[in-house]
Amino acid sequence: MEQLKMFWENDGKENVMPNLNSGLTLKSFTELDSALEIWLDIVQYGLSDKKETEEYYKTCMTDLPNYQEDKCFFVLKDGVPAATITIVCDYEKKHGLIHMVACKPEFRGLGIGTLLSKLGLYHLKKEGMKTASLKTDDWRIPAIKGYLRIGFKPDLTSEPDYKERWDNIYKEIN
Repeated sequence: MEQLKMFWENDGKENVMPNLNSGLTLKSFTELDSALEIWLDIVQYGLSDKKETEEYYKTCMTDLPNYQEDKCFFVLKDGVPAATITIVCDYEKKHGLIHMVACKPEFRGLGIGTLLSKLGLYHLKKEGMKTASLKTDDWRIPAIKGYLRIGFKPDLTSEPDYKERWDNIYKEIN
């Protein structure tokens, strides 16, 4: 089944860096030793079926047009890598992409997913993006809630079954 698509338009409101709760720090890929291993460890929880290899990173990230390692972020809880989010910016089109968002199971329920969504939005605005998109799976209800809260809207047009799938998601959310 094809992933759901969501879109965002910059509302022009003030851009404020979200507060990091106690014990949380933010680091980019370029700021961490062993960043590749850390990323591979985190994304196995919800984005792949197992711990992948460097080739997976290459396919998902470095082969992606406009990918920059300093826009791949990690949230650490008390110094332990907990979650990741990547922002990809097409500066010519002023269009961004929220990509490869994941949180390790033991750190879920702590507000880190909400923080990731807010960080994504902050960086999209900071980089001057006018629009953005993302893809997600139907079963990622907590992530979808976060994306809706920050202003992403469902794409109901791409696939014939999108409207029905979104109707089911809204029933589960409400």
